[in-house]
Amino acid sequence: MADSLHPYQDFAACHPKLREAVSEVVAYWEPDAVPITVGFGSIGRALVQLESDLDDATLDQVSRLVEHSLSGSGPEADAVATGLLEAICAQSVRAPSAVARVVSRLGADARAYIRAWDAFTGTTTPGVT
Repeated sequence: MADSLHPYQDFAACHPKLREAVSEVVAYWEPDAVPITVGFGSIGRALVQLESDLDDATLDQVSRLVEHSLSGSGPEADAVATGLLEAICAQSVRAPSAVARVVSRLGADARAYIRAWDAFTGTTTPGVT
């Protein structure tokens, strides 16, 4: 299981409930590897669903990981953008206040991606400035 958590392990380490969410998606896909965008999408959904259980320090830790991932190139950067960030945005109608809080804690690169995604989709994600 530890190897299957590899691309997500830093995010999973931020909070026990995030670890649970990652473990659930990994278990669902076993024995196959989780498609990386799907894995990061599950983290994005979990952030919004668990928002009331996550303190600001945890959201700030996640934000640093997002910014670090986005500063790179390759599959992880793409998956964090198209998986995690777009999954957060997709919950804007269902949970606008949770989305706003999560997004407001994200860094500049993540918010820039969300603004571009909003322009592309014609939506406005709560919390993006």
